[in-house]
Amino acid sequence: MENYGVNDELITSETISSTISSETRQETVIAVLVAVVCMLIYIRLRFSDLRFGISAVAALVHDVLIVLGFYAVSRITVGNTFIACLLTIVGYSINATIVIFDRIRENMKEAKKNAKVEDIVNSSITQTLSRSIFTSLTTFVMVACLYIWGVTSIKEFALPLMIGIVCGTYSSVCLTGSLWYLLHEKTGKKSE
Repeated sequence: MENYGVNDELITSETISSTISSETRQETVIAVLVAVVCMLIYIRLRFSDLRFGISAVAALVHDVLIVLGFYAVSRITVGNTFIACLLTIVGYSINATIVIFDRIRENMKEAKKNAKVEDIVNSSITQTLSRSIFTSLTTFVMVACLYIWGVTSIKEFALPLMIGIVCGTYSSVCLTGSLWYLLHEKTGKKSE
């Protein structure tokens, strides 16, 4: 200490206990739940059909669980970036889902009376497929660049975000329309 001119009385040390990690976990769960509930309310109001909201939330749960599993398997440090990553993935995934649901709603209004709902859902997904893939690919490339050339804290955010982009695109394109169709067939023609 004398070599560096540091006063012994000014040196402090802090220990980070497991209570901080449980607080972070609790805050993350609360943040994701609040985001999902707000999105469910928004989708319910926008589309006037609870089945859209249920399908979207199921896909969001899928995305969050995949990213949580990735964090667990890869043993990436959980911190503030973890919360930001999950919320970013939820927001990104719901955006792609809303585009598909909007197209389904438009095509349902324009469809003839004898048109099959199954065909309407398939054509709606097909019409939005290139947009979903290009948007996801563009975002993935930018996040991959951040991962390659970024500092450690950015890499801890970028790698799970890349996983989230891939599974969010998959869930939006492959799961949400199918889930909505299944709910539509099980619950009848109109569910408010």
